[in-house]
Amino acid sequence: MTHAATVLEEELAAGLASARRLEEKLSADRKVDPEAFDELVTRVRTDGHALIDTVVAQLKTSDDQRGEVIRRYTSDAHDALGSVLNLARLVPDMANGLVDRLASSASQNPASSDK
Repeated sequence: MTHAATVLEEELAAGLASARRLEEKLSADRKVDPEAFDELVTRVRTDGHALIDTVVAQLKTSDDQRGEVIRRYTSDAHDALGSVLNLARLVPDMANGLVDRLASSASQNPASSDK
């Protein structure tokens, strides 16, 4: 179990590095790279499911009633993570559309500083 936790910790650290690179690119280019974002979502999905499984492995018990609750919560946690990350895939298009609209609006209505 210690080895699994170490591997998960390394994966989470790599995911944070991906998030930082995406943030830097967004700051520099003012655009969200859909491929880089998708890579990050995929990594978070994999690591998130691994984290859920690791926690559940620590909670396993022979008590049938508690075991059923754990199975339901595990299923719900995996479903919730999947749903949130599926929604997150919409972020690049939404963010890029907003940036384009703001840029277009700014160029059509330049602020007049000589009034």
